[in-house]
Amino acid sequence: MVTRWGMSERLGLVQLAPRENQYLGVPGFGNTKPFSEETARAIDEEVVKIIDESHREACRLLRENRGALDKLVEALLERESLDEREILQVTGLPPAPPLESKKLRVPPD
Repeated sequence: MVTRWGMSERLGLVQLAPRENQYLGVPGFGNTKPFSEETARAIDEEVVKIIDESHREACRLLRENRGALDKLVEALLERESLDEREILQVTGLPPAPPLESKKLRVPPD
């Protein structure tokens, strides 16, 4: 996220990842990196920050919804599988808002 899509306020909207696809047999950066050691440390710090924030948010959501999760566990132990309607009925949670495809709007010059 940080190196490929620039999802870091600290590092900005820059692509720092190699253009090669590591999943197609081309290894990462090889012997050279297109950035300094200082930038590499900043990348590592941003990744750790994102992971820590995401972990805290996941734990908060689990604590906040513990009652609904316990009800869901009980229902799944009884019935083994539930559809969306049954999940919402058991947990008392509202349905998720519908997904909308949002087109990128470019403001006029």
